[in-house]
Amino acid sequence: MKEYKDIVFKQINGITLCIDLYMPENEPNPPLILWIHGGAWLCGDRKWVHMLEQVERGYAVASIDYRLTGQGVFPDHIVDCKDALVFLKQNATKYGYDAGRIAVGGDSAGGHLAALMGTSIGHADWEPEGADCTVQAVLDFYGPTSLGDGWERLVDNGPSDPDAIQSRFLGAHIFSAQGRMRAAAASPITYINGSEPPFLIIHGDKDDIVPYKQSLLLRNALEAAGNSVSMLRVREGGHGFERSVALQATIDEFLDYCLRR
Repeated sequence: MKEYKDIVFKQINGITLCIDLYMPENEPNPPLILWIHGGAWLCGDRKWVHMLEQVERGYAVASIDYRLTGQGVFPDHIVDCKDALVFLKQNATKYGYDAGRIAVGGDSAGGHLAALMGTSIGHADWEPEGADCTVQAVLDFYGPTSLGDGWERLVDNGPSDPDAIQSRFLGAHIFSAQGRMRAAAASPITYINGSEPPFLIIHGDKDDIVPYKQSLLLRNALEAAGNSVSMLRVREGGHGFERSVALQATIDEFLDYCLRR
């Protein structure tokens, strides 16, 4: 495995955002997986990479920074993710992967941003003018998909209250008029129009942080629009779970089908 660490792709408001890139050996022009870490939008690190096993299977993996809550408010997070994608496409020849075969994936808050990357392609306010922000596949691990709707309060008035997390992320209280407008704008299901790339959604049905029905909402909306979508229910799975052999095989098959045909 070749590693390229701390590649700067953006500097904004005194914040430096980087990419760590992992390249397979002896694999010319491999497909690329862009990975977005979780952490409730307010913590986490690009060092949290959960796809490195794919490097051994001949995939390049790029794990990216984005501004966290406290450094910015929505849509800063998704703008940074799209800027990272554009940078990776522009530098594909330099590093040796295929800019035309890219999957985006993430877990939890990263799953939300990955899903939003897949449903908001062409959103002029979030993409550099003239940039190509298309991706060929989306892997969403238990990400929120409809902020403000269908996400109950799980812990009232506590530091882990999802309402508080969402409000900080949005820069407005989730139950205010402005907060609800921003929540709709931040929800992947808002933008679905039938032109989305294939999705693989994976969620534990005992998740006590992001309710399982959040992924059902996304799957149903993608299906209703005629998109290709698969959803895997992890029975008795919580928020984060061990990947079984069968689950890993499903991920491998999905990536190969979307990026190696």
